[in-house]
Amino acid sequence: MDPQKKKEVIIGPAIVAAANGMRALDAPVRYPLVLKNFTIPTSSPLVAPRSAFIVLVEHIIGTILMTLFLFSRKAQHRLVEQLRSFERKEWISVILVSLGSGLGLYFFLLSLAYGNPTIAILLQKSQPLITLAFAMLIMKERPSKLYYATFFISIFGIYFMVFESFGAGSTNEILAALFSLIAALFWGSNTVWGRILTEKVDYWNLTTLRYIGGSIILIFFNLITLAYTSENFAILSENMMVFGTAWAPVNLSIEISGFIAILFSTIVAGGIIPLGLYYFGLRWSKASVGGLAELAFPILAIFINYIFLGFGLTLSQIFGAIILFGVVSAMSFINTKEYGKDESDRSVQDG
Repeated sequence: MDPQKKKEVIIGPAIVAAANGMRALDAPVRYPLVLKNFTIPTSSPLVAPRSAFIVLVEHIIGTILMTLFLFSRKAQHRLVEQLRSFERKEWISVILVSLGSGLGLYFFLLSLAYGNPTIAILLQKSQPLITLAFAMLIMKERPSKLYYATFFISIFGIYFMVFESFGAGSTNEILAALFSLIAALFWGSNTVWGRILTEKVDYWNLTTLRYIGGSIILIFFNLITLAYTSENFAILSENMMVFGTAWAPVNLSIEISGFIAILFSTIVAGGIIPLGLYYFGLRWSKASVGGLAELAFPILAIFINYIFLGFGLTLSQIFGAIILFGVVSAMSFINTKEYGKDESDRSVQDG
């Protein structure tokens, strides 16, 4: 096999899959962290400020690490020059990216706490649909009719994943689904704001701006949610039992401090290393194959959340997940076809 072909078929997709697979370790750490070793009930008013404080600490850690990385690759002068070229559109995009980064993660943590973490993760597969809607509104993109078809089909997938909660009258599960979709709204729109910014900044500088801006917004958001309490600051030193619960099929609990748990989520499960590997792997992946490799995250999360947290799925939820997986795969295929068509059209025009 040709070396380049081998990279596109095997190495690139494997790296993308590994990067997304790492994110599946997120819930077994964040879930007990938000609920303080499950001693805080999901309906407690302590959940919201605790989540806000955890997100703030994650963003501060991310800001420090990305700033160190910025100086290590001697890119700070370049970033300053890029910022000087910003116009009103770019500065608004920075604010919106920062807002989406901080509040997106905040609502995601709430969705983990209020319901089945697996459902919260699976509902994030609606992000491409939200990105599409924002791209149509903001960037005036006009997708094909197939995109509209996948959008309406995905609604059925989301419905099957959450409709049992309506029948059972479970307010917490309904709120969990709502919070997860709000998180998807923030993160899905971030793709569009990020696309605007990548016309003037590279990906790593954009990530640095996102963490810095997110930290600033979250400092004020924590004031609003009354999160600066001694109990929340104690998160950093108190011990947490992660990767296992008393009711899970396998209890491999590890006792670590809250700060180490947050550090693990920020670097390993929640962001920096998976993001780096993801974009590194995409360099050697075809778009369609890379899109399919991204399914490693939700698929692995189904098994990990069952093993370590004891959360399973009903038949209707599995059916809804399959629909969403199919939609994501179809969108990846359609995107590749349309991208290829655009490239072909440009070649003809250039010729």
